[in-house]
Amino acid sequence: MMFAATASISPLWYVSRSAGYIGLILLGLIGVLGIITAGNLKIAHGTKFLTPDLHRSLSLLAMVVLAIHVGAAVADKYSFIGIKDVFVPFFSAYRPIWVGIGAIAVDLGLAVMITSLVRVRMGYRSWKLVHWASYPIFALSIVHGLGSGTDTSLWFSKFIYLAVGGVILLAIISRLVARQDLVIGKKAALLGTSLAVPLVIIAWTASGPLGVNWPKRAQAGLKQSVLTSASIANSGTKASTGPASKPVHLLQLTPSYTSNWSGGIDQSAPNSQGEIALRLMGRLASSPGYLLSVVLIGVPLEGGVSMTSSLVEIASTSGTVVYRGSVTSLNGTTLVSQVSNASGQSLTFSASLNLGNNGSSFTGTVAGSASSSFTNGAPSNYGRRSESRDH
Repeated sequence: MMFAATASISPLWYVSRSAGYIGLILLGLIGVLGIITAGNLKIAHGTKFLTPDLHRSLSLLAMVVLAIHVGAAVADKYSFIGIKDVFVPFFSAYRPIWVGIGAIAVDLGLAVMITSLVRVRMGYRSWKLVHWASYPIFALSIVHGLGSGTDTSLWFSKFIYLAVGGVILLAIISRLVARQDLVIGKKAALLGTSLAVPLVIIAWTASGPLGVNWPKRAQAGLKQSVLTSASIANSGTKASTGPASKPVHLLQLTPSYTSNWSGGIDQSAPNSQGEIALRLMGRLASSPGYLLSVVLIGVPLEGGVSMTSSLVEIASTSGTVVYRGSVTSLNGTTLVSQVSNASGQSLTFSASLNLGNNGSSFTGTVAGSASSSFTNGAPSNYGRRSESRDH
């Protein structure tokens, strides 16, 4: 059985993305209902079309869905989104700009929800001022989904974004046109802004998330978040080092170095080009307090993966990288890597793996070889013995 075909995408990724789409749809409904109730629009016989209670109930439901969305993203250890990244923008290791925009939308949404719950205790003008934040929340949420999602180019994603954005825009324009208390200049300015914002988002989407270079930028963001030492330190895979979590001795690799290696296997969701990142990470038994991480990036191919790049890191559990390199040879469940430290000392080592029955764990051995020269080699086809295919 070949290793590359055994790892599966985390169900948490599907939960997070599904909740994100459902939350966006609910947000669109809430926005339309809020605009309708604010304008006191009525149908025949003077009956109100919708009630504030329905608007409030959907808002609470949206908060529950939002909690599922962010909770699954945080729990999914592959994206390495921490709980602080949900509220503090632009510090996430994973796509900091687009995750950060989502964090701003979360903060504004919480402000609107909290002030709505305590509306009777605060002045109407203060409540209304905060409630105006609902409008940028719509735009920020859409930009967050477009920028951070790997499935933006799929037809159903485009449909949801266009449908939600279009319905909200139509409701806003209808509300502005119906208002008789606005002077012509102010009404024209608000209408112009309402039209300009979606046009800017559409233009950005065409050149960004739907552009030819966006998948590569997104993949670079994936590599950065997965391959940094902080990712190794903070992931769900921890070294079994007993009571102490700090290294008990300085790691020194030699050509005669040997160690048992065991840990977990993670696989990212594919990006819009079908590329995945496959990661093996676990403790080195001969070096307590150190983790070996191997990440293989490429396209699944006939029971294996046609690799385009890789990164190998040996780091302490505190996150300090002591050796870094790449995979130079892949054959079945055996890989050869070359790594070096900050002093330029290099080592070639091989790892032979035995896979767990569920495909999410492994055990194996790591052994240094006689060659200590460090060269960057292009990874070959992993999980197959035949030729590699460029992607």
